[in-house]
Amino acid sequence: MESRILSSSSNLSHRSDEEGERERFCYCGLPSPRRTSWTRMNLGRRFYGCARYREGSKCKYFKWIDAKFSNRATEVILDILDGRHQPPSTFVDDLDDVDSKQVEASSANYLKNEVSKQAEVSSVNYLLKNEVSRMKIERKCYQMFIIVLFCYIAYLMIKCKALEDKKKFLQLP
Repeated sequence: MESRILSSSSNLSHRSDEEGERERFCYCGLPSPRRTSWTRMNLGRRFYGCARYREGSKCKYFKWIDAKFSNRATEVILDILDGRHQPPSTFVDDLDDVDSKQVEASSANYLKNEVSKQAEVSSVNYLLKNEVSRMKIERKCYQMFIIVLFCYIAYLMIKCKALEDKKKFLQLP
């Protein structure tokens, strides 16, 4: 049994999410691919991890999908792997090539969505700037109206005072 157990080095494959599962994102903000562990402690156990873990990312995002398998399940998985007469790293590397393309496509879709969101924000920003300009012009119009109204009231007050003075002048004995 011990001779069939893989080394503890991290040989991983990843797959895209199945229908119905929501896409997860790591702390870097990138889509987090679903992977399968091929270490001897967690053989065949699926997890989510940072998309850039091989680049030395400091993200450290990690979440198990499957519960830990029983010893019997691990033994069966090892028997199946031995039956292939091919080291696991060979077909894992093939899966990595396919999955890296899926991660790239997923990242491209994510970036397209971000660009479209940025364009939408820019258009909303443009509309808001136009609205602010319109409101500034409207405010100036109201200020001018208030000044004209104040001048008219002052004119009427002066006119009334002049009429009162004229009336007093005419009433002299």
